[in-house]
Amino acid sequence: MARSVRPRNIDTRAARLRLEPRKKPYWTPTGKAGVHLGYRRRKPRTGAANGSWLVRRYTGEGYETEVFAEADDYSDADNASILNYYQASGKLGGELSEVQRSRQYTVVQAVEDYLAWAKLHTRSARDTEWKLRAYLVPFFDGREVSTLKPGDFDRWLTWAEKQRPKGRRKKAGRGSSVSVDPMEQKRRRKATLNRIINVVKACLNKAYRDGRVASDDGWRNLRRFKGADSARVQWLTVAECGRLLNACEPDFRRVVETALLTGARWGELRALRVGDFDSRSGYLLIAESKSGKPRRIPLTDEGRAALEAMSAGREPNALLLTRPDGEPWGVQDQKRPMTDACAAARIRPPVGFHALRHTYASLLVQHGTSLAIVAEALGHSDTRMVDRHYAHLAPSHVAEAIRANLPTIGAQVESKVRRLRR
Repeated sequence: MARSVRPRNIDTRAARLRLEPRKKPYWTPTGKAGVHLGYRRRKPRTGAANGSWLVRRYTGEGYETEVFAEADDYSDADNASILNYYQASGKLGGELSEVQRSRQYTVVQAVEDYLAWAKLHTRSARDTEWKLRAYLVPFFDGREVSTLKPGDFDRWLTWAEKQRPKGRRKKAGRGSSVSVDPMEQKRRRKATLNRIINVVKACLNKAYRDGRVASDDGWRNLRRFKGADSARVQWLTVAECGRLLNACEPDFRRVVETALLTGARWGELRALRVGDFDSRSGYLLIAESKSGKPRRIPLTDEGRAALEAMSAGREPNALLLTRPDGEPWGVQDQKRPMTDACAAARIRPPVGFHALRHTYASLLVQHGTSLAIVAEALGHSDTRMVDRHYAHLAPSHVAEAIRANLPTIGAQVESKVRRLRR
């Protein structure tokens, strides 16, 4: 409880100048619970010196004090840096100190501040907003960031693993009857939570970096699930690529061709303009990439010829790839045509559109392209992702040495049946 303060007469300049100069302030109540206005009289050294106005607030765990202006002892008040008593009293109405602001800074406020920043600096603000509002806000609604403890996030993880927010559930339909192994379902769930953990920590770390909380101890040890991101990468053989292309409708076929020839993502392909293709140099510019950095993809002779045919006679600012009605492709418009094409091409199991990017990278690695070059073509800042998914496809002196030197041990082969190649 805040201690009682005996009122001091500090409302006039004359009254303040009658007080003894001292380091300890003279305090007086303000009429607000736990808030006192203070005045510190300075001892003049060379000439006259104004005193200082201070505020003392009770935070619940103790007092915090700060100086916020000079008193008008020897100078006229300007209602800014030099205040008279009534201006100083009015300055306390509704203002919070840095300590109080940090103590009252809630998780919801941290989310709003992070989303405002993400909309200006990232390309995934919409997905980030969904993750934070679906997984962070419901569990910690009303909590102050400074009160978060490691145990809170242990309980949050248990809750988040079972959480199934509305809005992103897959609708039943074609292909929904395909069963998924329970272990694979569990891996996918943990992989999803890993992406959510990344966003949650980024949000709270920004609050810490901005000085809204004094420590990040509450969430510093929040760790991702190990081994959850090691998904089996699906990619197509050259023969399957040919069958898939032949099964596509003409306008969608152009999109699939460009994806296989460049490794570009669906979102990158949707944004391509005719002028992004330079037929003289044989490069395709990805001006809007996931990382926010543009990149240029070198094209093969086949790729250059295909894009020349797509862009011939068209305005540079026109979209390179459009739907049959001439409108831009939508965010989810690739799913149904891809499913239909896989069914017609007898590709089992069917693959998603992102598998075309994996195919581009896999075929390059299998034909001896270095992982560093593949990473640069895909737009990665380093080779970690490429190492994880494609390193096993690269020619390996380790594999060659083992196959050449391990002697035959007499393993019994009872059947001459061989697995059919895809």
